[in-house]
Amino acid sequence: MTDAPVMSAFGINALAAAAEEWFGIKADPDDVKKLHAYIREKYNRVDRETVGRVFSSGEATGFLTVHETYFFREPVHFSMLRDLLPCHEKTGIRICSAAVASGCEAYSIAMLIETYNRSAEKPVAYSIDAFDINPGMVETARRGVYSPRSLRDDGSVFHYMADPYIRKLENEYQVDLSLKKNIVFFVHNLMNELPPKKYDIVFFRNAFIYFSQRSRERILSNLIAVMEEGGILVMGVSETAGVQHPGIEGRNTRTAAGGDVFYFQKTVPV
Repeated sequence: MTDAPVMSAFGINALAAAAEEWFGIKADPDDVKKLHAYIREKYNRVDRETVGRVFSSGEATGFLTVHETYFFREPVHFSMLRDLLPCHEKTGIRICSAAVASGCEAYSIAMLIETYNRSAEKPVAYSIDAFDINPGMVETARRGVYSPRSLRDDGSVFHYMADPYIRKLENEYQVDLSLKKNIVFFVHNLMNELPPKKYDIVFFRNAFIYFSQRSRERILSNLIAVMEEGGILVMGVSETAGVQHPGIEGRNTRTAAGGDVFYFQKTVPV
């Protein structure tokens, strides 16, 4: 008696096309092959129905999305955020951390604001909504437990801010649970519209490069839709050159620390 044949109506190319359709990304061919092998082995079929189930459940994200992140990455953006905080003493500040991976960016933002508030005459109220498409990464963010690699020293002048909020475990580090009071982590696909909120600043860093050209305007539109008029969109230092959208304009500023920052600002209708 022989095993039943594997149903593989979906080949490698079709699976790559599905990745772009569902997630908007131009997936690495090797990652697509690994995902195809995983589906074939687990479900004994690689057909449209099974692929749809794997994509909708989030299983595919573990193969196709990048999880590289660490605390206070690209410190120039944190310098800009610190400079902006005095302007929000009366109103508070609402921040979105998009494609947050395991959560280091959201916690870094909270650490910076908490550090600022400890010495501020008037502390700034804040809220952070942080999301990622990968359910496993979101669960890691909620747990707040990280490997030493997440605390790498890249020369950031803000690393000292992490000291009061990170506790050493045996082989890992635990973020202080008090930081979670102002952060909401959730699963979301950037190809879909975000919940109807408005943010003063949206951080969307070092993820844009993984999206296909035809998906980029749609993703930017979804982010811009939840920005306040005049709100700020912060993107990775190396990826801003490829950003084009009628809803935002590029700006330059110099932080109090002396660093130059390029960012995007939502245009105000005339």
